[in-house]
Amino acid sequence: MIICKQGTGNFGRFPLASPNLARKASNPAAAGGGVYNMFNVCASCGLYRVDKIVTEPTGVVAPVPPDTQPDLRPVTRRAAAACPHCGHNHPFLRQPLLLVGGASAIGKSAILQQLTGRVTAAVLLDADLLWLQEFESPTDGNRRFFETWLRLAKNIGQSGRPVVLFGAGLAVSENIESCLERRYFSRVRYLALVCDEDELRRRLLARPAWRKSGQQRQLKEQLNFNLWLQQEGPNQTPPLTLLDTTDATIQDAADAVKDWIARLLEPQAPSAS
Repeated sequence: MIICKQGTGNFGRFPLASPNLARKASNPAAAGGGVYNMFNVCASCGLYRVDKIVTEPTGVVAPVPPDTQPDLRPVTRRAAAACPHCGHNHPFLRQPLLLVGGASAIGKSAILQQLTGRVTAAVLLDADLLWLQEFESPTDGNRRFFETWLRLAKNIGQSGRPVVLFGAGLAVSENIESCLERRYFSRVRYLALVCDEDELRRRLLARPAWRKSGQQRQLKEQLNFNLWLQQEGPNQTPPLTLLDTTDATIQDAADAVKDWIARLLEPQAPSAS
């Protein structure tokens, strides 16, 4: 498998050794890198458990003015998370999660800037916002970084809007599907930005020197990652959707990403409980 980069860290696909958080001795299944978070704390027994048992969501019709037609009433998808220690359930919004990734210089940040303020149905964020050197751990594939972002996206989603996250390693579905926090999302969809090798090389070499994109090792890694996405991305589980930005302007690419987001955030029919 090709290793991709986020900032200066390599992203792989190795299991995370569960750290002890609140109530260390009685909570061996907790995970998340030591960040205390109230969503994961059971309101009944007080234990911190990431590995809650999540039920499938049901459709709950939201209150609306009485003159609204029945078929136009919004449906909120709620699920229940059960504490594996005491069985306590609490309802939560099980939102979708949309992830946009790709090699360095492919256009992720530029597209995000174009879409900021234009997409209001979701919260759009750059994964580099949370990148710290402490997250770089090749032995576990930077798992803490991905778990942290999923935990944050889960909590943001409780406000009623899902998250669209932009970052290089997010284009590798295995980095996300193996996370404990993945269970809290109704579905996760992946969009990988790609382009021709010569064009990507040109973009990398044109970047400022401080980004070190023109260094031989960096250049090779990004070109290989881009090629892996093109060849293997559609074969992943779940598969990646590819968007070729070779001949596209930033505006055109941003419009395509905007359309992709809109399609995936269309209301879904509630599943049976």
